[in-house]
Amino acid sequence: MVALTLFSVLLRTLRLSPPRGPLENKSRSIALAVTLLWTVHPLLTESITSVIQRTELIVGFFYLSTFYCVIRSFTSTKKALWYGCAVAACLLGTASKEIMATAPVMVLLFDRAFFSGSFKKALTQRAPLYLGLAATWIMVGLLIFGANDRNGTVGFGHGMPWWEYAFTQCEAVVRYLGLALWPQTLIFDYGVDTVKKFITILPQTCILIALLAAVVYASIRQPKLGFAGCWFFGILAPSSSILPLITQTIAEHRMYLPLVSVVALAVVGLFFRVTIKTGLAIVFVLVSLLAWRTMRRNADYRSAFALWSDTISKRPGNARAYNDLGNSLSAMGKTPEALACYDTSLRIKPDNAMAYFNKAETLLEMGKMPEAIEQFDLALRINPDYVKALKGKGETLIRTGRDTEAVPFYEKALSLRSDDIDAAAAIGSALLKEGRIAESIERFESVVRNDPRNGEAHNNLGFGFAQIGRIDKALPHFETAIRLEPDSVKVHYNYAKALRQAGRLADAIDQYLKVIRMKPDYATAYYNLGNLYAQTGQLPQSVDAYEKALMYKTDYAEAHNNFGTILFRLGRLKEAREHYLSALHNKPDYPQAKQNLAALLKSPARPAIRK
Repeated sequence: MVALTLFSVLLRTLRLSPPRGPLENKSRSIALAVTLLWTVHPLLTESITSVIQRTELIVGFFYLSTFYCVIRSFTSTKKALWYGCAVAACLLGTASKEIMATAPVMVLLFDRAFFSGSFKKALTQRAPLYLGLAATWIMVGLLIFGANDRNGTVGFGHGMPWWEYAFTQCEAVVRYLGLALWPQTLIFDYGVDTVKKFITILPQTCILIALLAAVVYASIRQPKLGFAGCWFFGILAPSSSILPLITQTIAEHRMYLPLVSVVALAVVGLFFRVTIKTGLAIVFVLVSLLAWRTMRRNADYRSAFALWSDTISKRPGNARAYNDLGNSLSAMGKTPEALACYDTSLRIKPDNAMAYFNKAETLLEMGKMPEAIEQFDLALRINPDYVKALKGKGETLIRTGRDTEAVPFYEKALSLRSDDIDAAAAIGSALLKEGRIAESIERFESVVRNDPRNGEAHNNLGFGFAQIGRIDKALPHFETAIRLEPDSVKVHYNYAKALRQAGRLADAIDQYLKVIRMKPDYATAYYNLGNLYAQTGQLPQSVDAYEKALMYKTDYAEAHNNFGTILFRLGRLKEAREHYLSALHNKPDYPQAKQNLAALLKSPARPAIRK
């Protein structure tokens, strides 16, 4: 879609101001050649293949669509319609990426170069268009303000000096140009290193000054040629000037749209010197070579492990690359190798809170709780407001039975991110374990308000209400939880207990049978089922249930005791005595078993079943 839009823009531009001399009658060939070469260029691999960078495709589409609509307005009798479409495309583009803010300026430069001939004439004749385009800057401002400098990753005052970032961009822009002409060493992640001394980028600075001077001169003397340079530097300006983007100092995806002008100048230069047939033949060869190189580059994206390994081979000092390689190794189950990568990342960048966090998560998966807590603490020492680390430490504390200590960490995470449902649910679970039922219910109610389809929260709410005897409130939550998680053994089990508490014994039996079908070795479910069968007078079924419970859990004292009671009722006194003794063997201080054994030995009275 973007390529077709580009072809249309190029073709209409060339027909809007038809080239003379050697370029005459070559408009369609030039437009096709530029589009093909741009589309298959390896430098665009990151923008297209990396999902997170596909915002470049979206903003590219709206950017080019804005130009398409503007060009149509030049020659159309329905100017207002095309003005409106151009402004709409520009407005939609602002919601994609900040570089769309350059579009109104680029349109004005384009108008002056290819149609009006002067800025004054362009602004005078198409004032409504430029007012509409300029109005989209309001949206840009609101989005930037609302995003809080992209959560502190863009702008001044975030720990990266603007001059170091500017020095780095001198290196970056020259590198982009080199990759556009010779796309050999492509790198997915350049890291966050900056150039500290101006002297190290003196050659690149000289190249950029010469290029900028050429663009200014061409813009005055040859506006059409100058526009290509303005397109390149203008679209790169938001990300490659003095405003620090601290998460990425160099990034190849920034060349998605600027590459158009580089390719266009190369193609125009080619067709200026050769015939259409020769030019297309050369373009075909170049397209084939670039396509082959792009295929090779895409092979690096076949997996996270391959991509980060390739990045490290080209950028061995990239701490983030080692961290992400560690993540991919951890996902593959190669935990020792993952830990080694995290350690390397931390040697390169000792204040890398993310690496400490990932190392902690890996240690947690390995069951090394104390070591995991130590790494979470190191991450939080660097960044006390690191929500993931706060939740990670809370989870680790809960796993080690320190629920009370875990609550403050989840509370802080929730204070930093009030919509964090996981943190609220974790607090609720910890409070539930501590027996603070009312507080846990309050937490889980907030979870289901924000996430009505959270089956786990509904289950815990049902459990909490059941604990305080509010079965009328517990049952609806269990029923919702079952609807949301029909295969959850835990939900069906808790629902069965609540049904028995509500006196709905037949329904409770039905739920326990469902639990057993899902988990045939669930001894506690068989035990509770045996109790219900005994309570409803179904003694043969009760015998079978207790036998199954003891088959899966031979030291189940309560099951031995109650099974003995049923056998006592059935007159199978010897077997009953054996089970009472087994109950006392496994639980010597079990008063109920002692009473039942005494009753068996002294009296024929039948003891009651312990519910």
